[in-house]
Amino acid sequence: MTQISPSHDRTVAFLKNSTFFGSLSEAALGTLVRKGHTKRYAKGGIICHRGDPGDSMMIIVSGRVKIANTRVDGRETVLSFLGVGDLAGEIAVLDGKERTANVVALEETEVFVIYSRDVLPVLMAYPAGMLEVIQVLCDKLRAATSIIEDSTSEMDARGASGLLRLAQQHGVKTRDGVRIDLKVSQTDLGNYLGLSRANVSRLLTHLKECGVIKMDGANIVIADEAHLVAASEQATGKS
Repeated sequence: MTQISPSHDRTVAFLKNSTFFGSLSEAALGTLVRKGHTKRYAKGGIICHRGDPGDSMMIIVSGRVKIANTRVDGRETVLSFLGVGDLAGEIAVLDGKERTANVVALEETEVFVIYSRDVLPVLMAYPAGMLEVIQVLCDKLRAATSIIEDSTSEMDARGASGLLRLAQQHGVKTRDGVRIDLKVSQTDLGNYLGLSRANVSRLLTHLKECGVIKMDGANIVIADEAHLVAASEQATGKS
């Protein structure tokens, strides 16, 4: 009789309750977990590089990562931040091409790795799971489009739009407002907003003085969402 380890059961429960794999049957989940494996990375660890073979995708079990690329001038551009339950590497798995970006651990992080040869047959057999992956891709495309549009905006508008985007992706409602459940350095935040670290510091100080945001430890809390919405809509000409 084959014995199932406690770690196997924990991974199945995690995938069932915290990821898009929840739509799969218990048997399909068990198959994926047996064929996949978990890996741990220290803060700053490189999970994958742009250009690496795209033969697997990763689901974040614990920790946080950033998806980023380095420009020709050596500066980093952060495309997104991902947390528990989020998916990375799905583009290369679906089209069979190289990785499109670097994935870097922002803190001690554990990921569940599943190879394309194992996951694609399961997704083909369970269309609901495939639709979830497509939804993830659509959300990322919308966010990338917003980042491109914001790149031509002034600092205040760019910062407002970026903070709203982070609140939508990582926000937790509290009595004081929407807490962005993401601890990142001002350098990483600047690389995401397209601003220098100094300008990020000035922007956050200004927003705090105006009562638009508060700080909960290292987390930003949006206390006046309407102010940020107005600033971001002014940049795009919306009314």
